Amino acid sequence: MNSKPELLLSTKRNNITDCEYYGSIYLSDKNKIIKHIGKNPEDIFFMRSLAKPLQACIISDCNIIQDLNLSEREIAIFCASHSGSPKHIEILKRLAKRLKINISDLILKPDTPLDTRSFKGKKTKFHNNCCGKHLMMLAMSKYLGYETKNYTSYDHPIQKLIYSKQTELSGYKSQYKTKDGCSTPLWGLSAKNIIEAYYNFFNNDKYKKIINSIIKYPEIYGGYDRLDSDIIKLSKGKLFSKVGAGGFILIYNFKEKKSLLIKLTQNNNSVRKLITMYALNKLDWLKTNIEELEYNQQNEITAKYCYEFQI
Repeated sequence: MNSKPELLLSTKRNNITDCEYYGSIYLSDKNKIIKHIGKNPEDIFFMRSLAKPLQACIISDCNIIQDLNLSEREIAIFCASHSGSPKHIEILKRLAKRLKINISDLILKPDTPLDTRSFKGKKTKFHNNCCGKHLMMLAMSKYLGYETKNYTSYDHPIQKLIYSKQTELSGYKSQYKTKDGCSTPLWGLSAKNIIEAYYNFFNNDKYKKIINSIIKYPEIYGGYDRLDSDIIKLSKGKLFSKVGAGGFILIYNFKEKKSLLIKLTQNNNSVRKLITMYALNKLDWLKTNIEELEYNQQNEITAKYCYEFQI
């Protein structure tokens, strides 16, 4: 039987409980979970967009970066849950044109961008925050000579490569599968296996080009009001971060070689930000004014963090 998530944050208005937020938190030193709150580290999750940098690792198994002269910005957007700002759309359009990929080739729905500040109201596939991942899959399919019409099928060679890569990095051959919201396959991993996969990603020179591209261009990798971009920038590249739908976020401390994985039961970006920043403060990984953040995010509520997570 699966264990249960725990209460991580409660909020009050006029001293009356307003909301309660549940989830699980895992802290790992190298490959070992040294402390956790909530669900058992062996319980299975689907990573959603948290999987993107790991999926993009397949570009390091061939010479596509050199042969197609992929820039660091282009590599970063392959791993991105981008906010759909004009700079993202420009990179994606230019990349698709250079790779001779038509927008109709993308098995992806047009979407409203996450950054709506300059949005004119016309949804496109380029605005979809998963567009970079789809371009990566199509680019690899064309480069390796695979057909491209059904590249999101579980049985497509590119998805088999991604599954094999996930198995290699995580050390777990998953039998759990589903489709993400953007139609691409996902294979379930436990929190323990997710952390192991990312640890192997960070500690293999083979993937340095991908990691360095993300750290150098966090705004391309995420963008406006994206928590993973903010953490990379605030830490000056000392921390790596990736968010995923379903309340996921992973942070890796390069100096300490420790990982922090958070999985909330609610898909609430503001709450995820509060809980994450509180945890980073407690771990002394990143110092932020949490009281100001609470006020800005929650509009004059009283926030109580219902866990202690200091090592």
